[in-house]
Order: sequence, then C-alpha cells, then structure tokens
Amino acid sequence: MPHVSRKKLDEKTFEKIFRKLIAVLERAQNQKKLTPLLGELFTETEKTMLAKRLAVVLMLSGDTPQHRISEALFVSPSTVTRLSFDIEIGKYDLIRSISKKDRIDLEKVIWLLLTAGGIMPPRIGRKYWRKKGLKAIIES
Repeated sequence: MPHVSRKKLDEKTFEKIFRKLIAVLERAQNQKKLTPLLGELFTETEKTMLAKRLAVVLMLSGDTPQHRISEALFVSPSTVTRLSFDIEIGKYDLIRSISKKDRIDLEKVIWLLLTAGGIMPPRIGRKYWRKKGLKAIIES
C-alpha cells in the first residue's frame, strides 16, 4: 500500500486540496485527457491498488464467490471480506450503479482466466459450471 504521511493536514486545507483535485479531474475528462492525467498523477502501485479495489467491488456485485475474487486478483481474503461488508452498508452504491456493464465485462475476463479460456471447468465443481455463475453470462 502507498505510504501516507503521519502528519495530517487540517480539515480545511484538505477539503480545499481535494476540491482542486476533483476540478482538475473534471476538466481533464471534459477535454478527453483523463487517462494521461491519471497516468501522470498515480504511481503504478496506486493504479494497481485502485484497479483491484474497483474489480473486487464489481465482482462482489456480480455474486462472484469471495475466494474466487481473492484467487483471481491476488488480494487477501480479508480485503475481499472488508469490501464485501462495505458494499452491504452501501459504501459503493454509486460505483455499482454506474458500472453494471463493466461488471459483466470484468466477470467474463476473470472467468476466462480462471478456466483457461473456458476449456477447463472451474475448480469449484460441475454445479457452478452448469447452472450458476459466469458461464451463463459469457454465453449470453
């Protein structure tokens, strides 16, 4: 995880800086320059951390089993459990509402990775392979 200084900013300064960050991101989005801006702003570690967090949220929203998420994204089971709890209390509702199609696309990619391109059944057995899960989404 990225290092965060122990020296805290006062609340007023933090709010001012955060509003400026949001304004810059919105301007970059309007000018179609958001991707390069994020590339400049975040380190590889930060990009990986944010991408994995988003992927976990989307996969949990798609009823992917927690152990599968942990295996596929190389995150700890406790991280998946924590994010699952956050979803239950409504923390990621906006992400989930915005990203319904992205969630399905992500699940297809993860399913293909876990099943060697769909050639092998998943390790959790035939029941999941036949009835429920991502195979039905892939075939739709």
